[in-house]
Amino acid sequence: ISGAVEAEKKGSSYIVVVAGSTYMISNNDGTSASDQTFSLAFYKNFQDNSTSNPAVGTYPIGTAVDLVNEDGFLVVYTDTQTGKDYSKDVSGTLTITNNSNNQLRGTFEFAASNTNQGGSIQVTNGKFSAAID
Repeated sequence: ISGAVEAEKKGSSYIVVVAGSTYMISNNDGTSASDQTFSLAFYKNFQDNSTSNPAVGTYPIGTAVDLVNEDGFLVVYTDTQTGKDYSKDVSGTLTITNNSNNQLRGTFEFAASNTNQGGSIQVTNGKFSAAID
């Protein structure tokens, strides 16, 4: 993963399926919780409720209310050094550019507000590549 949030952030991307019902593209830096500076999770919110990998295409990023009757992704960005998370008033897009050869690749951009303490972020030029098991 790479992208700009007041500075360039880089890390690793993973596909996570929880209990056969939640599909997530998880992104972070560091090798453990103690040395991470950020966590970025895209939760798949598709009408078919499947945990299969999304098809190539552009999807909206929003909140659960925004994505009623629409395929898209929920997002939570957490600054793990301050504990602030940004998952309110979300808008943006996530584009899957490749879903083959055991890789899920894409780009993203979004804006979001802090859920409790105010403030907002604008994420631009985001890219990810995660292995598909």
